[in-house]
Amino acid sequence: MHRDQYLGKSAPITSHVVQDFVDWLATHLHHTSLFAHQYTDRRSQCIRSFSSLDDACAKYHWPHQGALGTPAGVCLTSSDVTLTALGNALKSGLARKSDQCTLIAASGIMKWGGISAGNVRWLTNHSSGLSDLLELTAAAFSGNSLADPVLLDTHLRFNAGMTKVYSLLVNDFIIYDSRVAAALGWIVVKYCQYRQLATVPAELAFPWAPAKEGPTAKWRKNRNPAKGNLQFPGLTGAVQHAHWNLKASWILAEVLANAGAGAFTDAGPIAPLRRLEAALFMIGYDLPHNGTSSSKTGMPAKALPTDMNECFTIAKQKRFFYAIDQNGIRMGNGRRHSIAQINSLLTALWKAFGNNSFPLANSATKVRAFEAPYGIGAAYYEITERKGNPPDTSSLAAALHEIGALSYTPQGPNNWSINITQLALTPVGKALDISALIQHEIGQNDLL
Repeated sequence: MHRDQYLGKSAPITSHVVQDFVDWLATHLHHTSLFAHQYTDRRSQCIRSFSSLDDACAKYHWPHQGALGTPAGVCLTSSDVTLTALGNALKSGLARKSDQCTLIAASGIMKWGGISAGNVRWLTNHSSGLSDLLELTAAAFSGNSLADPVLLDTHLRFNAGMTKVYSLLVNDFIIYDSRVAAALGWIVVKYCQYRQLATVPAELAFPWAPAKEGPTAKWRKNRNPAKGNLQFPGLTGAVQHAHWNLKASWILAEVLANAGAGAFTDAGPIAPLRRLEAALFMIGYDLPHNGTSSSKTGMPAKALPTDMNECFTIAKQKRFFYAIDQNGIRMGNGRRHSIAQINSLLTALWKAFGNNSFPLANSATKVRAFEAPYGIGAAYYEITERKGNPPDTSSLAAALHEIGALSYTPQGPNNWSINITQLALTPVGKALDISALIQHEIGQNDLL
């Protein structure tokens, strides 16, 4: 299906519901009360209240650390400055066919979005040919056809991280993450109620995904917009995600083209579609529960664990899961690495190598026989008093890389190094401390 067919602007037209929804939302886009919403921010415990979509955009809040020389901030303007710098760097990497520059820029986008977990490791593992891969996929999105073979490939990588990357490469392409998806569904429910529809039309059934939060979360955020018989499917795969990202982008761009003057359509330094996306992002943080007690209600069976981060080892690209909590890093297989243990590992490597690089070198037999070069495997075996399993550091190193404690470069035999700037020293200054990074990751999950 092509964009114009979906929007009901060219034959064959099987339904006029999308066109009707576009007209309805364009008419009500600046309504002063229809889209009023409020919730409690889990991180700050403050109540965030919005009287309209315009108000939600004006109150955009996303703490980020800046990138490529741009400052940290929390407002939409500061995020736009950082994303512009990252987008320019990404486009430059693609134009020069520089996989390394592309990797750095794409990883920076993940860090801005608080979704480094899984994504940075995947980007690193696929750094060879990364610029060609991103360029090919961006071209497929720009073609405005759901039938493009690239967008039907079962090996397509597309998730809440990659939508942010392509939003900087493709014109009029929104970030479709769980917060934006939730808000879109919430608006569709209002449209269905206005039109007195018994069920959600298939053309507007935007898939939703649960918020990322730990199993001990006391008050879960709701991202499921369902209300009564107005139900939405769960987000289960890359192809489905990519297709609905395109549909959402087409609809919202068309809405803006048909809406009158207002906060989203007036001229300004930030693109209108980015402003509307920002409003949806703020609305979708936590929806009314509509009689349900958990955002996991109706969650598809194939969905990934919501409290775990997907990740990949470097050598064999083995998929695994991990979670960050107050005590350290918990692996999906039940193994746990405490903060004290991680601090001891990083300190041992720091004392041995300083700012220099070192190998993973975690062969189970060679480390135990003291035949492996000193690296992460041997340091781990040492700090666990020869009780730890050296191969376990394949997944631990990947997790530490994603949260910023370790740096990795694809070239050379010694790929790893300590990211000193992200770590603190203990009060006596003789050991590294990862506690601040752990706390940052926990706080970030409250925002996602």
